Amino acid sequence: MNDPVGAFASVRESVISYIQTAFGTQFPGLEAERARLLRMPGAISQEPWLEPLPRYQSSGKTITELGQPDLPGFAPPEIADFQSLASCGLMGQYALHRHQLEMLSTALGGQSCVVTAGTGSGKTEAFLLPIFAYLARESATWAAPGPLAPHANDWWWSDEWRDQCWPLVGNQRRARLSLRVPQRSHESRPAAVRALVVYPMNALVEDQLTRLRRALDSPLARGWLAEHRNGNRIYIGRYNSVTPVPGHEYRAPSRTGHTSVDRERIERLVRSLQEADRAAQIARTHAAEAGREDVRYFFPTLDGAEMRSRWDMQDAPPDILITNFSMLGIMLMRDADAQVFEQTRDWLQQDGSVFHLVVDELHLYRGTAGTEVAYLLRLLLNRLGLAPRGSAVAGPRLLGIARTRRPGQLAIPVGVLRPGLDSRPDRPRLPCACPGGTRGSTRSGPVCQPGNRHRRGHC
Repeated sequence: MNDPVGAFASVRESVISYIQTAFGTQFPGLEAERARLLRMPGAISQEPWLEPLPRYQSSGKTITELGQPDLPGFAPPEIADFQSLASCGLMGQYALHRHQLEMLSTALGGQSCVVTAGTGSGKTEAFLLPIFAYLARESATWAAPGPLAPHANDWWWSDEWRDQCWPLVGNQRRARLSLRVPQRSHESRPAAVRALVVYPMNALVEDQLTRLRRALDSPLARGWLAEHRNGNRIYIGRYNSVTPVPGHEYRAPSRTGHTSVDRERIERLVRSLQEADRAAQIARTHAAEAGREDVRYFFPTLDGAEMRSRWDMQDAPPDILITNFSMLGIMLMRDADAQVFEQTRDWLQQDGSVFHLVVDELHLYRGTAGTEVAYLLRLLLNRLGLAPRGSAVAGPRLLGIARTRRPGQLAIPVGVLRPGLDSRPDRPRLPCACPGGTRGSTRSGPVCQPGNRHRRGHC
């Protein structure tokens, strides 16, 4: 936006014009006086406040210009796979910020990371890049999926499938089987949560889902996965209170051991998926007519990379699971969700498996709230066999994201993980007395450490 003041004035005049049109009178003097009053500060608007934002330091490299020094442990073919996957919708052809590249290199080097920066600094990409790099490398080993089951992508619409599962007996339907066709029943690769992204509230999830849909479910991403990954998908799943549907697919066994389908819950899932399918179709139509490709990613595509329901995620956990701490605590207690953690724990026994834990708004978790979150994360790591002490598998990578400019506000759950990098892109980089370093430097060799005293103060 080159003219924020002009944009403010334009919006204000549009609102005034609407009021004059909807509630117009035949008295010009009254109209002029009302317009004058509406333009006064405090009537329908306040004078705009402008906040200058820092220009974040550039790495000088686009995603396609990264090399082996930037991605430690990656061979050239693996680097090429990561670059092509990330270029399908996650990153454009612009230079990465320095803190994005630092976080990518440090995380791939096996350390946990914390990045603190203001809004618009690319923190989301900072934690997604290491996850995409890992998924691009691991997905090369996945076995090709088998053929899709009948009606796998339209069972919620198909009358033929309903007649097979719930045939008419007299004047009533008899539910012999569940209508639901498991979303990933055709796959043979191990299903597990490779990355768990935890937000403090549901409102923050929607924007991230839009980015992930563009990155993993765009036509480019689908084409790349079909060509280079044998048709496998990298799945994402949102698991919170709005994810359909709560409860069990089958009722509790009777005294004779017979289980029956919970038709009411299945019908609720059918209605939810039909509504989601219609919304996705409307979005695709609008995107084509208006030329706004981004609109299609506001809604999930049911035959794509996003998991459809809780039951599908309980059968086969998504590669990237998005939730909040309240739901995570509930999932750890419920039998229905036990498979999510058991399958992830089994996958972690394989060589090279790395679990990524992303905590957004990390600076919020202080005091009582920070203690609760710390204990919840300990329970999670213990459930996955990733307890910091005595773990038989590689430790998880914590990728912390904090929206703050004051380093003193940053709080890390003590005793869970120790970050290897605290990258503060908007902190001034001042000269210091350390040989070969700058204040806050993270380069190899002699560097400043937090707390060191210099002629210019603390690092």
